[in-house]
Amino acid sequence: MTATDTARTSAARLVRSLAEAMADALRSGSVARMLVPQRETVEGASGRKFLSMPAVSPDHDLYINKVATIVATPVAGRGATVTARVPMFSVSTGRYLGTLDGATVTNLKCAAVTALVTDRCAAPDSRVLGIIGSGVQARQQFLGVSAVRDLAEVRVFSRDRGRSAAFARDIDAMASAAGSPVEVVVCDSAEQVGGGADILSTATTSATPLPISADLPAHAHINCMGAHTADSRELSDELLRTSLVIVEDLATAIAEAGESHSTAVELDALVRPGSSCFAERRTVFASTGCAYLDLITCAHLISHTGPPGIDGSTGRP
Repeated sequence: MTATDTARTSAARLVRSLAEAMADALRSGSVARMLVPQRETVEGASGRKFLSMPAVSPDHDLYINKVATIVATPVAGRGATVTARVPMFSVSTGRYLGTLDGATVTNLKCAAVTALVTDRCAAPDSRVLGIIGSGVQARQQFLGVSAVRDLAEVRVFSRDRGRSAAFARDIDAMASAAGSPVEVVVCDSAEQVGGGADILSTATTSATPLPISADLPAHAHINCMGAHTADSRELSDELLRTSLVIVEDLATAIAEAGESHSTAVELDALVRPGSSCFAERRTVFASTGCAYLDLITCAHLISHTGPPGIDGSTGRP
């Protein structure tokens, strides 16, 4: 096994263990005891955004604040550029513990919460995964879903066929390194990706609902990780209305994604007794993000790698 293969296998183990840590925190009431204010966003006249996402956990003895900037670049063909850092402090002593790279925390968090939700919502025999998108978050979707389901086929689509092909090669390499090879199909449309898929992941910047296949099975589970605001979203109102919607935090989801999320259930519903019924109907995980998951991720990274250096380095992803 090469060093790259070893790293990929290690990443899959870390995703599974963090998903379990998230479930434990929800089940034990640790999340309910956290102090998690609504995130603050300041937007400049030029469209630049400056975000602050704090969370305090007495159980983890940890205070974090993921701070980020989102700056639209003038370079043609490129989207927003995000820079983020996560400073951490001890709740009991106030001591500064170090700073983690925001992208590392966000990507691992997204993969792990995807694993958690998919494991409880997707049918146990799900074998076909469709992914719309080919960027960083699309890769986290494969990592998260493949950590909890034995996939036979992965379909991918994005508007840039070259990026789709490169993503397909990455999936093939990741699956082979994990000892679970899959058939990877580059599709010609979003409809082709969704038709007959057991699990569908959307990770795009689309401001309008994606053309999800009418042949999406009634039991399918959808992970919606891209655009999700009151004015722009990847999924249609009809698909949200006819599915059981799951969110990290209901207040955040309503504030940021609108009243279409008012009947959603929160993540803790997945770890309660009787939660096996989620796999019997179509479910949508509509992620708007919440700092309590960033905090659990930071705590998990510290426990596995030790406190970071001041530059955010932990030695392992």
